[in-house]
Amino acid sequence: MDLEAVGEAVDTALAIRLTMPERPVIDATTRDLVSHLRALMAEELGFDEAPAVQALFREGYRVLDLTRRPTDRSTRFAAYQCMRDVGALAGRFADVHRAARKKNQDDG
Repeated sequence: MDLEAVGEAVDTALAIRLTMPERPVIDATTRDLVSHLRALMAEELGFDEAPAVQALFREGYRVLDLTRRPTDRSTRFAAYQCMRDVGALAGRFADVHRAARKKNQDDG
């Protein structure tokens, strides 16, 4: 898992800006983040029984639900907010992944 690439995409999504990015940038960043989020969710995190991680997965499935994601007809703000939501969640998953990796290194 390339956590550096995830971090860069999350930073792009969550950066504080004076103006909202153009819609093509929002859509491209969201696609990138969705790909990272799916990959992170497919990883074995070793915390299957942890309630906090289970809640994180529920939130991940909710965010990835295509019926809830913006379409081409959605406003730029709706797309922007979705990008930020996916970015924040991908960042949280990356944190859990880092913690699991560190735990495995410490145990091994």
